[in-house]
Amino acid sequence: MLKIATGYGNCDGYQTVPTCGRLARRAPYVRVPMRSTIELRPIIYLVFLGSSWGLYFSMLKVAALSGISYVGIITLTTLGVAVGMTTIALLRRRKPEFSPRHHRFYLVCALTGYLLPMIVELLVIAHMPAGVLTLIVSMSPLATLMVAWIMKTDTINLARITGILVGAFAVFAILLPDTHINAAVAWYWMLLTLIVPVSYAIHHNYASRYWPTGSDSYQVACGEAIYAGLAMAIFSMFHWQWQDVQSWNQGHSAILFMATIALIDIYIYFELIRLKGPIYTSHANYFMVVSGVLWGMIIFAERPSTLMWISALLLIASLYLIGARNADSNRLDAEEV
Repeated sequence: MLKIATGYGNCDGYQTVPTCGRLARRAPYVRVPMRSTIELRPIIYLVFLGSSWGLYFSMLKVAALSGISYVGIITLTTLGVAVGMTTIALLRRRKPEFSPRHHRFYLVCALTGYLLPMIVELLVIAHMPAGVLTLIVSMSPLATLMVAWIMKTDTINLARITGILVGAFAVFAILLPDTHINAAVAWYWMLLTLIVPVSYAIHHNYASRYWPTGSDSYQVACGEAIYAGLAMAIFSMFHWQWQDVQSWNQGHSAILFMATIALIDIYIYFELIRLKGPIYTSHANYFMVVSGVLWGMIIFAERPSTLMWISALLLIASLYLIGARNADSNRLDAEEV
């Protein structure tokens, strides 16, 4: 009998078919991935990741309006994620590894994915409109494409380049009408802000290139969360405001909600890196912008423009383009065959 992976049904997700002769004796179990099953899961992950990242904007707004400082919001959320991921690791009885190689991986990911972008955003937010900052940060997929080309961490073809550019056009169509770029924004603040998308791009590609051998997505996510929590705790020591935790209010409920969603996010993020690579994963930044507008419409009764719906359609097209398959670019097929 030949055992074929289908991702559903009996036999632990495998379908059996008869074989005979030498093949049956020497290779009774062959993993043959079904493309429809493989491709659907990354799409669901990507849309969920972008949607939850977009929801953070609304939750940050709720927390900020309650009087909690930006540093307090990020620190409390990050520490909550670290505690939650550690609890999950203990329940799974599979804790993250802490060899020197793992320490280096967690540290680089925590710095490029959390601490460095946050410090830059804190420095520049008072010197430019929020729309300009969002516009520059949304360039992360373009930066990821460039870093992937330099580090050779992912497959780059015409379809993927076109998909990234279409996604960028979709996001710019949403942000540019409400973005006021003028001489009041000094060029050096704009240049400094570019560190944010570049930092995220390095994070995507570094995680893909130097993924610790033998660690699953939960272990990697837990290790990064612990290091990020420690880094944020150290950073907040110089900017902490005790009124952020003196009494429970609506903002703390928003922080608790963000930390809970982030427990899923951080796992999905690393699972996407493992399955599809940095370029595909970075596309969640585009969905984040569109979903941020949609969540604002739902929570704060904000009215989106017609351009938003056009941008949503363009994002669907760009997702199709970056998801274009070939024999070399599908990581899961390479791992399972």
